[in-house]
Formats: sequence, C-alpha cells, structure tokens
Amino acid sequence: MLAASEFGGEVATLLRAEPDGSVTRVRVWIVDLDHQSWIEHGDGKAFWLTRLASSSEITRIRDGTKRSYIAVSDIDAHDTYHRLREEQYGLADKIVDIGFFGFAAKGSCQGVPVRLTRK
Repeated sequence: MLAASEFGGEVATLLRAEPDGSVTRVRVWIVDLDHQSWIEHGDGKAFWLTRLASSSEITRIRDGTKRSYIAVSDIDAHDTYHRLREEQYGLADKIVDIGFFGFAAKGSCQGVPVRLTRK
C-alpha cells in the first residue's frame, strides 16, 4: 500500500502543525481543478484541521518548491476531491481503498478536503 501511495502519482509534502508546537512532514496526494488545489488528510477532529480556524497558513512542498498557502476546510468539495483523486491516481487510488478496507472510498471516507489558496 505504501508503494501505491508513494509511486501511484504525484505526492506533495504537507508541513503539519502538531499539538506540542512541532511540525511534521506528511506525504499527501494533491489534486487540482481551475487553479485550486485540494488535499485530504485526517478527519474533522484532527488537531491540524481544527487549528485552521485560528491559524490557516500552511506550507506545502510540491515538485521541490516550498510555498505558503491559506488552508480552508472544504467539506463541500468532498465529491469533487474524490472524483479528481480517482482520475489522477487511478489504480493506486483503488489499491489504497482496498488496503483501507473501503474506508478511503468516497462513500465511507471521513476525511475533510482542504483547499489550498496561494497567499
């Protein structure tokens, strides 16, 4: 499953805030549509997602370029995110879905899409 995640298509790095003030590098799939980018990582109770309400700046590394973004939870984009992810990652998306016993699929996913807008 790790191979499908890492080599199944483009993977970006999210610099994610932790409760203790540290920053963790997390590898995520990223999708784009109409000059917008979305990632999905964690459910609505995840620390870094709840923190977006008070501190929405986030850093993403893509193609070796580090950029700051304003990150906004975008639950209304859930179907769009999954459609784009399926189109972009194809077989890797299916393998990850199987590996997570269907919990990563659109219908059962508890993840929150996050829209990234350049500062």
